Amino acid sequence: MAKKNIIQRIVDAGLKKTNNRVNIIDILEKTSELLSAQAIYDQLNKNDSRINLSTVYRTLEKLTDNGIVNKVVIENEKQSFYEYNLEKHHHFIVCKNCNKIEPIFHCPLHEYEEKLEKNSGFLITGHRIEFYGYCKECQKKMKNSSLK
Repeated sequence: MAKKNIIQRIVDAGLKKTNNRVNIIDILEKTSELLSAQAIYDQLNKNDSRINLSTVYRTLEKLTDNGIVNKVVIENEKQSFYEYNLEKHHHFIVCKNCNKIEPIFHCPLHEYEEKLEKNSGFLITGHRIEFYGYCKECQKKMKNSSLK
């Protein structure tokens, strides 16, 4: 995405365009991985940005509150992860050994969500699911280590 589009998304959200916001969104938009605030901070400092880690956290929270960035909290992780909001509904599968995280873009819960909303009287605004297990690489390592 061009910086022009990033700036437009910031302005459309009613936020002031700052270099920090533009740079953070640019980093998130260019990766398909979830990034921690620390990883974003490290990348910004590689690019000679003069920004404090606390500013990165505050900026991420503001961008999350305005729907530009998604905050992802993974079970048993001490930190949150962030991704650029592509506005595509998805979930995650997480390796319990190496913490590899992959998105899953198929969600079979939409029909159930409608039924639940009708039966409960709740206005459901979303859901989040993470699946946990072991990736192929860790399964191989586990299998090989049990043979020794």
